[in-house]
Amino acid sequence: MNIVHLTIIDSTNDEAQRRIQQDRESKEDFVIRADFQTDGRGQRGNIWESESRKNLMFSYVFHPKELAVNNQFMLSQATAAAVAEYFESRNIPDVSIKWPNDIYTGMKKICGMLIENSVSGKFIKTSILGIGINVNQETFPENLPNPVSMKIITGKEYNLDTEMDVFLEILQKHLAHIQHDEREILRQNYMKRLLGLHKTLVYNSQGKVFKGIIREVDPFGFITVENEQTGECKQFDFKEIELIIPEQNKYTTIK
Repeated sequence: MNIVHLTIIDSTNDEAQRRIQQDRESKEDFVIRADFQTDGRGQRGNIWESESRKNLMFSYVFHPKELAVNNQFMLSQATAAAVAEYFESRNIPDVSIKWPNDIYTGMKKICGMLIENSVSGKFIKTSILGIGINVNQETFPENLPNPVSMKIITGKEYNLDTEMDVFLEILQKHLAHIQHDEREILRQNYMKRLLGLHKTLVYNSQGKVFKGIIREVDPFGFITVENEQTGECKQFDFKEIELIIPEQNKYTTIK
């Protein structure tokens, strides 16, 4: 696989998009990796902040095989499950997927991702899987509510090149489930790691805070949450509901 490793770039997703435009007919997957991003982007328009040469910041350009646009949540399922499995392989405790695709250890965020797709007709032509994994960084800006890194958890310093190779092998295994249309495997790998599945946590929807229990995530990514007090189940789209993360002064894990 072609891995383009850059010292500094505005955003690996943006650079991936530029290279796709330069060679629109290519069907080869490739990776854009950077030591530092000047304009890293996360979900909901957030900025992804990271120290230079401390973490893994990269975009994997994936060419799905006849993946319909309405099945695009399979990309989140595969990528999130791959990241979670990677952390599990490195003995990071209490790894879970916070819907739709943030990765947590306990109640701390250790990885975020931004998936951007290019469409041709009814199908996704290319998907840019932008991923940021907190590896060796030990201090974070105060405006970030709940970050943590592998080094903070384990006390170990990691070789980023080695970790990149380990992760890519796992990711390609999960993406193969998309190419083979193995939807139930994708679903199981995702759901078994879902934070809050059949457990009571606190949510905010349209300014209303309530205790809720995730009951299901459908094939399109809509989440069904049961209100613990009323017993009512309601389906939510992305941005319509938010998990309230408890404030923590130091790293802890959910028992």
